[in-house]
Amino acid sequence: MSIYSFIKKNNGIPLYVQVKQAFINDINTGKLENMQKLPSRRNLAKDLNLSTTTINNAYQALVDEGYVITIDRSGFYVKSNDIQYGEYDDVPWESNTDYTYNFSYNNCEISNLDDTYSKMLTKYIQANDFSSFYMHGNKRGELEFRSAISRFLYNRRNIDCSVSDIFLGAGIQYLLTVVVMILGTDKVYGFENPTDYKMFIWLKNLGLDIRLVDIDLDNGFKCDKLDELGIDVMFVMPENQLPTGHCMSKKQRRELAQWCSGKNSSKYVIEVATDGNLNYTNNTPNPIYSIYKGENVIFIDSFDLTISPNVKTSFMVLPHGLVESVIKKIETYSPLITILEQKIYQDMINSGQLERLIKRNNKTMKDKRNYLISSIQKSKLGPRFKFINYDTGMNLLGIFDSQMNGTELTKLAFNNGVKIFEMTKFLLKPNNIMTKNAFVFGYAGLTIPEIESAVQNLENVWYKLK
Repeated sequence: MSIYSFIKKNNGIPLYVQVKQAFINDINTGKLENMQKLPSRRNLAKDLNLSTTTINNAYQALVDEGYVITIDRSGFYVKSNDIQYGEYDDVPWESNTDYTYNFSYNNCEISNLDDTYSKMLTKYIQANDFSSFYMHGNKRGELEFRSAISRFLYNRRNIDCSVSDIFLGAGIQYLLTVVVMILGTDKVYGFENPTDYKMFIWLKNLGLDIRLVDIDLDNGFKCDKLDELGIDVMFVMPENQLPTGHCMSKKQRRELAQWCSGKNSSKYVIEVATDGNLNYTNNTPNPIYSIYKGENVIFIDSFDLTISPNVKTSFMVLPHGLVESVIKKIETYSPLITILEQKIYQDMINSGQLERLIKRNNKTMKDKRNYLISSIQKSKLGPRFKFINYDTGMNLLGIFDSQMNGTELTKLAFNNGVKIFEMTKFLLKPNNIMTKNAFVFGYAGLTIPEIESAVQNLENVWYKLK
């Protein structure tokens, strides 16, 4: 490295700036390769006869300027130019809409949308007296609707909660903002890596100190890692973790509940349901909230995966001990959901229509999932494909055995009319335990004939690759 001949003392340029610039020169000229590990700070300080503070400042500046990344308990590495971690729209061909088949993980098949909502909306509009629907209503949400949600949660997810513990909100992101207002911005928040990138950015933009917890496909993460990282509040998706599809075991849920339990505990878990109430094996464990009756666990769910992605009627269930403090902290809180919308969902729950819709969706999505897996397994790609974590939700993870990297494979698929999402787009930093060439297949927005055609297109472009 040129760094050993680059440093000039007493030339007026701060030493840490010289160290930083020496590394930048070596990175730009290729002397330091992608993901090459930098010398330890202690050893480099000794070799250059500089203080460790100087080296610390130089390394931090390299991280801040995007030349270097850190890997927990491993060190500093040159940031790869081949993989853009967590950057969805930076690649021109990805932001292009010129494709035929979209395996989006947040989509729905238009022809499969249920018309119950629109029919009930028409019914109420034609009613003789619906002027009350335009009033402000209850700040937490209408009592009758929250009561219906309470029964729905008990019957479907075994969550036993009081009506007073339920707060409505216009979308999960809105409710997360409220949760941060409740718990405070001075706490350390934890996020799984990989994760829902847009959700992460939403919270990061609130100025939070967020630390990443690496997960693997089979075991998720261990709770002792949370204490190592100094995490106070952990954000998790236990049912159908995006993008891995991992479903937490009963043991993992108990451990996480114990991590934040105790009357004097200052730890919290934010549990977000991302499975759309879809379960193809009936073996999904109960939510974390149901353990210890929600002590220090905040449960968040939404109707958007059941009705339509554009529906933003969500709700959260707070630990009972937080409710009073919430009322004091957010006096101006409003759910931003009209009384009319609440009335429609209330009647859908009470009449059993929502339950019937969930059962129908469950059958439809299970058929699509099985067809996608079967189509790929029967194709020429079958021997090189492996599917994992596909018992809940509306997407599954496929691993393709190839010498090409995921970005190249994704681009080839896109150029042949198929948009898929590679795992690295959900990584917020390199994860050494995550499988390469893993792709997220969201099948909810495609018909079965479209799935068949999309698989054929993938076969045409990937089959002859090494």
